[in-house]
Amino acid sequence: MKIDTINKKILYFLQKDARMTYKDIAQELNRSETAIRDRIKALEQSGIIQGYTALIDKTALGLNCFAMILANAPSSDLDAVTEKIKNIKNVLRVYQISGEHRLAIFMVAPSFKELKEALKKHVNSLGLTDEEIISVLDADREFLSPIDIP
Repeated sequence: MKIDTINKKILYFLQKDARMTYKDIAQELNRSETAIRDRIKALEQSGIIQGYTALIDKTALGLNCFAMILANAPSSDLDAVTEKIKNIKNVLRVYQISGEHRLAIFMVAPSFKELKEALKKHVNSLGLTDEEIISVLDADREFLSPIDIP
């Protein structure tokens, strides 16, 4: 699928607010609502838009401890370990990364004590090594601008 300037701008608007209507996007881009609807459907069908989600204020839900855990796992087990980590209740995201550590795991919990308990109960049994726990003090939503999209 061709990603032209209009598609880049559509993706930008949807990243900022996935509830933005076809009509609102059409007005922003000086295009017809039908044209915008067709483009969005094509972006969905091609797999570029993979879904829509709600951004949640974790602290409003009592999840006050947000941490990134860097760790290593044997290369031969990396994919299997990653799949297991994805299914742990407190895990938001897991990335396979390059560098000194092979995994970056983002977790939340009501407190640091409960985060440590979740790590001990679920993560430590996976054979991870060289763990480094980094407390996240503040997080901002990230999205690509139309300029960033190749």
